[in-house]
Amino acid sequence: MSSRSLKVILGGTLIDGTGGPPIRDGAVVISGSRIVEVGPAGEGEVPRGAEVIDAAGRTVMPGFIDAHTHFMGLGVRTLTTLDLSGTRSISEVLSLVRERLAGMPRGTWLLGRGWDESKWVERRYITKRDLDPVSPENPVALVRVCGHLITLNTRALQAAKITRETPDPPGGKIDRDPLTGEPTGVLRDAGMLVYKVIPPTPKEMSLKGLRKACEIALSLGCTSIHEAGMDANGFRTYQTALEEGLLTVRAYVMPRGTMIEALEALGVRTGFGNEHLKIGSVKFILDGSMGAHTAALFEPYADDPSTSGIFVTPPERLREMVMKAHSLGMQVAIHAIGDRGIEEALNALEAALEEEPREDHRHRIEHCEVLTEDQIARIKRLGVIASMQPNFVGEWSQPGGMYEERLGPIRLRRNNPYRRLLDEGIKVSFGSDCMPFHPLYGLWSAVNHPIEESRITLEEAVRCYTLDAAYASFEEDLKGSLEPGKLADIIILSEDLTSIPPEKIRDVKVDMTMVGGKVLYRRVA
Repeated sequence: MSSRSLKVILGGTLIDGTGGPPIRDGAVVISGSRIVEVGPAGEGEVPRGAEVIDAAGRTVMPGFIDAHTHFMGLGVRTLTTLDLSGTRSISEVLSLVRERLAGMPRGTWLLGRGWDESKWVERRYITKRDLDPVSPENPVALVRVCGHLITLNTRALQAAKITRETPDPPGGKIDRDPLTGEPTGVLRDAGMLVYKVIPPTPKEMSLKGLRKACEIALSLGCTSIHEAGMDANGFRTYQTALEEGLLTVRAYVMPRGTMIEALEALGVRTGFGNEHLKIGSVKFILDGSMGAHTAALFEPYADDPSTSGIFVTPPERLREMVMKAHSLGMQVAIHAIGDRGIEEALNALEAALEEEPREDHRHRIEHCEVLTEDQIARIKRLGVIASMQPNFVGEWSQPGGMYEERLGPIRLRRNNPYRRLLDEGIKVSFGSDCMPFHPLYGLWSAVNHPIEESRITLEEAVRCYTLDAAYASFEEDLKGSLEPGKLADIIILSEDLTSIPPEKIRDVKVDMTMVGGKVLYRRVA
């Protein structure tokens, strides 16, 4: 081994991603892009001429793998979109909209994203009546944090030709004034009505956005991502980024279900690609979101008994598409949040597996939030991966939070039951869905789950965000743990996670991020 390609990380606490106990005062030896030795620091000599990285008092662990994110969109929004994620009232949103519009030409679109009415003093959705006085000349579209609900002002409704006569689209809903029938500006899982008239993102901006997302990811210790739904243009952007050396994290990109015919024509299956960019599972959307009251539940919403959610895709149509993707050798990923949605997702997967049995399919349910005991048993029996987002419980499972409002206290206990799933031996992969994109916040959320019986250990949470996330992309032999022969995708954290109170985990910083043995991020103190 050439000493110039050798690195040794010494002295930190190793959390290796396997779920095993931490190694105190550990050592990781790296040759080129791979890990060659892992163990206690005193067991071997430092190779002569190796670069030594002192990690004493800190944590060394595999790079995080975000198993469900909208990565390119994250970067593009950071560069182009009004960020509403920190707002605490409608009036604060209106102030930001007014300020942004002051520097924009008349008639140009203003796009905003990230608002969350459950964090506002008003505790209600924003409507066109709120927006119109501050935006009389520009179309405005403000997307809720979940992405399943959009509020438009009158100018935007006019641009999209949405009137009182416009019917609800399949799988979506236009909110209307109960007295006049006029649209309120709120669209639930009906974004297709307005996205078709919003100017598309230029290719150059998509590429800049992807580069920006990579910078954000590396600064947060994330070395791999699963892009949860991408069209042909998005794939081209990823390929260009790879060719130009801009894709500095590893990507497992999921084609949208609408691309199934193209995949069939090309003969491409899940896993096509290389260590840096691969085609992932086919992504289908079955129901909506809890925040938009569109996740499909067996019983009505506690805070809106008039609805129990919707199916964005009719269950019978989902079964057809899942069967098609399964028969082509593709991994399937189904967005299903509510218990009724999860039931139909399992029905579709079970029907496909009965029709055409396949070992090691690793089909996934994305989000998989409100579960019954029977569904947990079926997930285990069918070998389905639960692809979940622990940051959701940090954001909305607190007492009096949005989940309790939507579900009530009894169903709340069945929401995101990580402990129960792991105890059954079910594979759970963690991601963020960009709400927020922050793996350490996700760890904090899982370890400090507001529902105490659903909490998991630090080592288990790390495994869900590393090795089991790699399993969800058929890459557990390649990455996701600190083991000899695996890719040297490694991070060093500012604190020893095992020696601080669990509630402090979200405050820890990433000091260093390494991808394939190359240090791509160092924190500036």
